[in-house]
Amino acid sequence: MHSNQRRPVGPSIEVSVRSARARVNAPERQTSDGSLHERSGGSAHGSFDIAVRPERGTSGPHKYIGWIVLAAYSLFLVYRALYHGEGSDTANVPMWQLQDSHRLLACIGGLILMGFCEFAYFVPVGFIATIVVPRGSGWLRRFPISLPALAAASTLAALVYVVEIGRSWHLVAVVGLMLPLLGCLFGTWIGTTWLRGRRARLWLLPKIALLAFLAALCAGIILWLSVEETPLPFEAARVSSAEKRRLVYLIRSKSPRSLMEGQTHILRLTEHDIDVLLSWGLSLGSPNRKAKVSLARDSASLSASVGVELGGKTRYLNLIVAGGLGIKEGILSLNMDRCRLGSMQVPRWLVKLSLPVVVSLLSHDRRSKPFLNAIRRVTIEPGSIEITYSRLHLPSGFREDLFGPASASEDVLASTRAQVEHLLAVVSQSPDMQPDFGVCFETVFALARERSVSGDPVIENRAGIFTLGMLLGHPRIEEFLGPVLADLDNGAARQVLRRVVLRGRSDWTKHFCVSAAITLLSDELVSDAAGVLKEELDADIKGSGFSFADLLADRAGTTFAIQATCDEAAARTMQDHLACGFRVEEFFPPAADLPEGIPDAELQSRYGGVGGEGYNHIIKEIERRIATCAAYR
Repeated sequence: MHSNQRRPVGPSIEVSVRSARARVNAPERQTSDGSLHERSGGSAHGSFDIAVRPERGTSGPHKYIGWIVLAAYSLFLVYRALYHGEGSDTANVPMWQLQDSHRLLACIGGLILMGFCEFAYFVPVGFIATIVVPRGSGWLRRFPISLPALAAASTLAALVYVVEIGRSWHLVAVVGLMLPLLGCLFGTWIGTTWLRGRRARLWLLPKIALLAFLAALCAGIILWLSVEETPLPFEAARVSSAEKRRLVYLIRSKSPRSLMEGQTHILRLTEHDIDVLLSWGLSLGSPNRKAKVSLARDSASLSASVGVELGGKTRYLNLIVAGGLGIKEGILSLNMDRCRLGSMQVPRWLVKLSLPVVVSLLSHDRRSKPFLNAIRRVTIEPGSIEITYSRLHLPSGFREDLFGPASASEDVLASTRAQVEHLLAVVSQSPDMQPDFGVCFETVFALARERSVSGDPVIENRAGIFTLGMLLGHPRIEEFLGPVLADLDNGAARQVLRRVVLRGRSDWTKHFCVSAAITLLSDELVSDAAGVLKEELDADIKGSGFSFADLLADRAGTTFAIQATCDEAAARTMQDHLACGFRVEEFFPPAADLPEGIPDAELQSRYGGVGGEGYNHIIKEIERRIATCAAYR
C-alpha cells in the first residue's frame, strides 16, 4: 500500500500510513534530521508513524547572539535618540526659506525622508525580535506574524521614543510614535516570513517590491490630484507703498512690547488688511503665488495658489480651507468644514481626525506657543477680525528657532565676541581719532584671516560682518544674533564707531553694514525687502523721502555678505583681498548721482511706484554698478 503524507502549518507533523506488516509497538528511534520518530499502535491494516520536528528558529548559542545583537542595536537607537533630541529644537527651518517654492518642496521632501528614516530604523528591531523571541503556541500561531515578537519590538520602540522626546508628551508626540511602531510591524512580518522556510524566503523580496510599488503609486496619485494647470480664479490684493506704511504704523502702534504686565491691546484687521499682508508676504518669494481670506461670523476661509515647477512647466498647488477658529486665554480651537487640495476633496472623516493633531502641533510648537499664550481672545465678524492680546514673552532660543541655527551657533557667537573686543580695543587706543570705514574693515578681516588658520573661514567672516553690523550699523542686530555686547564696557569707543562714514556719509555706513548682517541672519531676499521697506517708509510726508542711493548701499552690503561667506574658498579670497587694503570703489560704487528725497507722490507718478518701469530702470543701473566692483567679480 502506498503511503500518504499531510503537512499542516505549525510544528511539522508527518503522518504516514504504513503497511500492516509494520511491527506494532516498535521502539522509538531518532530520524536523520534529529526529530523524534514515534511508532504508535493501530489496527491490523496498518499503523501511524508520527515525527515531531521543532520549529525553525534560533536556539542554543545562536539565540544568545541574537539577544546581544538586539541589545546592541537598541543601544544604538538610544544613542541616536539622545543625539537627535539635542538637535531637534534647532532643526527648524527658518520661516523665510518657505517663501521659495523650490525650498518649500525640498522641505516637504525632507520631512517625508525623515519620516521614512524613522520607519526604517525600527524595521531591524522587529526582525531581530522575531528571531529571538519564541512565537508561542496555540491561537498565537494562527496570526501571520509573531505577536510576542511584535510586543517586544513595540516596547523597545516606545522606550527609545520616550528617550528622544523626553517629557514633551502631547498628541503630536503620540502620533509620532506610529512610524516606529509601523517599522516594528514590518520587521516582524519579514522575520516571521523568513522563518517559514526557503520557499517563503524566495517570495519575500517580490512581496516587499510590490508593497513599495503600491506605496509609490498611491503617492503619485495624490501628487497628481494635488496639482492643477491653472491657479484659483481670484485677484490678489495689490500692495502699494501707502498700504505698507499704513499697516506698519498700525501694527507698530499696537506693539505687544509696549505693554506692561496685565495690560492688553486690541488689534482690528479688516479682510482687506489681511489680504494685503498675505500678498506682501508672498511677494517676497517665488512668483506665481497668491492668497486671500473671507471672514464671516465665527468662521473664515482661506484660498491659496502656489506655483511650482514640475517637468519644466508651472503647475499650481491650490488649497481651499474653511471653518471656525477661536483662541481664548491662549487655548486654540479649530473646526474645519471644508478642505480641498487641487482637485481632491479631503474626506471629512480624515479632516476631523487630523484637526486634534494640528491643534496640538500649533499649541506646543516653540515658535507659535508664545503668541498663543499672549492672545486673550479672537473675535471674527463679517469682514473683520479682532485680536485682544497681552505682553509677549519670547523664550530663550526663540530667535535661533526663527532665524535658524547657522546664524547664531555657539562658534559664530564666540568668534563675534572676539571680533567685537578686538575692534573696540583698537579704537580705544586712539580715542581722539575718527576711525575710517576701510580701517575698520581691514582690522576685522585681518583677525578673521588670522583665526581662519586653525578655524573655519566662513564662520570667521560671518563673525566679522556681524561685528560691523552691530558696531557700525545698529546695536539691535545683537537681539537677533545673541548676547555679545552685554558685558563690554567700551561705551566711548562704540559711540565713535557709530559716526564712521562711507563715501562721506554715515547713513550709507549703516545701510551697508545692517544689510550685510540681515543677509546672514536671513537671506538676500529678506535683506533687500527690508531695505526697500525702509525707503518706502521714508517716502511718507514726514519722512526724508525715497532714496535710490540708500538702496545701492543696501545692495552693496548684501552682495558683500554673500561673496564673503558663500563657501570656504570665497571666504579666504575675500580675506586675502582685504589683506591688500580696502579701496572703497572695489566694494561700494558711486551713488551720489542717484535720485534721493523722493516723496511718495513723485515715486508713484514718475517711477511707477516700487516695481514700476522707472523704478526697475534705476534698479538695473544699481545692479550694473555693483557688478563692476572688483571685490564682487
